[in-house]
Amino acid sequence: MFHKVHVTPAVAVVVMVVAGALVPGAAHAQATADRPAVRDTAAELGCAAKAAFTTPAPTLKVSGGREKGKGLFGMGDAIVLTGGTAQGLQVGQQYYVRRIVRDRFTAVSSDGQQPVSIHTAGWVRIVDAQTDTAVATVTYACDGILEGDYLEAFDPPAAPPSAPLTTEADYSNPGRVILGDERRQMGAAGSLMVVNRGSDHGLRGGQRLTIFREAGGGPVLRVGEATVMIVGPETSTFRIDRSTDAVHVGDLIAVHR
Repeated sequence: MFHKVHVTPAVAVVVMVVAGALVPGAAHAQATADRPAVRDTAAELGCAAKAAFTTPAPTLKVSGGREKGKGLFGMGDAIVLTGGTAQGLQVGQQYYVRRIVRDRFTAVSSDGQQPVSIHTAGWVRIVDAQTDTAVATVTYACDGILEGDYLEAFDPPAAPPSAPLTTEADYSNPGRVILGDERRQMGAAGSLMVVNRGSDHGLRGGQRLTIFREAGGGPVLRVGEATVMIVGPETSTFRIDRSTDAVHVGDLIAVHR
């Protein structure tokens, strides 16, 4: 049995207002969902994992903030530094903020060296500089900046042009994946990791890499493909372009020559 519902003018107005408010919100949500994500390659490379075989001995560090007791800083926060104009700091300069990560998972190389994992927390701009102290503002945060983090010259890396895939992978003298950022032990497509090969080994930005494993000393098991993004003397940062499995610290790297 159906009952006739009487809708008063006041109720009708409320329904129309609510409906009008919901439709634009739904349209905005749909537009947001349809908008493709844009990756900031320059920022990703600036925040990428780094490694060194010599532990840095920095002189410029984060000593705290303007608020007493605050030791964690993000975008827009002001930080106080342990150096000033006497150490070469000037208003307007930019610096990376980095820290050494004690990573017990990094393997010792064949010559007995253990790589040092270096994490980039972000970068800052000097806004005030006195003789032995300075204040900087966090202009980009890869992560939280901590009291005790150190400063390093700001030299933003640029993405290199990729080499063609027609070159052959050299399996005879492979490198090895030595670490990921902040103790990460694996990566996938889009991840940035570090290989124990650099310019001292003839590596160049944009070179292609094949990531592989040896199946019990038998045939090569290809895990993925990668591109060299940042080259250092002894180590380099690479981007995983494609992978058929998780890429692990310890996997082998064949350089395309």
